[in-house]
Amino acid sequence: MDRSALECFVALAEELHFHRAAQRCHISQSAMSQQIRRLERLIAVQLAHRTKRTVSLTRAGEAFLVEARKTLRQMDVAAERALRTSRGEIGQLTVGVTAPALYIAFPEVAAGFRARLPSAGLVVRELTTAQQERALLIGDIDVGVLHPPVTDHGLATEEIAQVPYQLALPTGHRLAEQDTVSLADLEGEQVVIFPRQIAPQIYDTVLLMCREAGFSLKIAMEAYPAQSIIALVASGVGLAFIASATQRLARAGVLYRPITGPCPAMRIAVAHHRDGIAPAARAFLDAAREAGTKMR
Repeated sequence: MDRSALECFVALAEELHFHRAAQRCHISQSAMSQQIRRLERLIAVQLAHRTKRTVSLTRAGEAFLVEARKTLRQMDVAAERALRTSRGEIGQLTVGVTAPALYIAFPEVAAGFRARLPSAGLVVRELTTAQQERALLIGDIDVGVLHPPVTDHGLATEEIAQVPYQLALPTGHRLAEQDTVSLADLEGEQVVIFPRQIAPQIYDTVLLMCREAGFSLKIAMEAYPAQSIIALVASGVGLAFIASATQRLARAGVLYRPITGPCPAMRIAVAHHRDGIAPAARAFLDAAREAGTKMR
């Protein structure tokens, strides 16, 4: 039982005339008669009464008509769903995101992705850059939002933003009187910093730039996410590097100052497997590029 046979039967049931039904299906009248007879043999039931002048459905034919219409509609739905899935318009995209990127770039990227593919699902997993590399290589995630560089040549990465750090400091701190600070101003200060395993490249860059400024950074504590870091600043544990105004949470007892001169920046990139990229993942990359352009 194929689609053409069902379409021929529905046409005959609605036209109750072999010639008109055949024209509607773009086949000859004899081919139409063969289709109906083949269908009746297949299900071993007479579907229509035929005379030289009239056609009418049997009771079995009337019952079959209801289900035939449902089947044709379902076939259309199945075909449309398959087509939209192949285009990435529906289905599910699994994305890895680092903890810092969840607050800085990802909300804008996710909004752009939803605008492009509103019916596609988005599953978000918080993973470090190293964890995302492994997940991308084995197919656990489709796209990653991470901090370059990545070490595996099987992955393609594209940087979308560089977000300079600012300094969070307690109210009443000596540096709060300044409109801006430099890295050299941090000599001797205790600093709260994110763990190295979250973004080793950024962590190492911060420490290196402090050494280039003439001192070794004193790390009071490692913490994340940004809310926890800012809470520790408010409690007087130390100063902290906060990436962009996006992480500048309003909290009593905390001030923010831009860093002048050499300043570390959080690099954010999107990554995927080099072997190929699905349409939904491509839409995500397009959204990431657009979000990155607005952040510059």
